[in-house]
Amino acid sequence: MERKHIALLREQAKARGRSQAAVVRDLIEQHLVPKKRLSLYERAKDLCGSVRGPEDLSTRPLNGYGRD
Repeated sequence: MERKHIALLREQAKARGRSQAAVVRDLIEQHLVPKKRLSLYERAKDLCGSVRGPEDLSTRPLNGYGRD
């Protein structure tokens, strides 16, 4: 490693009160380990039920669209 990176690592370890190895493990975990992606439902579940209207939008009449 370059000296500037070693100095940054020492600085971070001291600031966090952790060993240099622990800081490296934390950084690897934060940046290299794939994170679980949330489904669309998980991201929008707080919005479910917040809109008024028919439960099934296919029952809504579409006057002026397509064949009348």
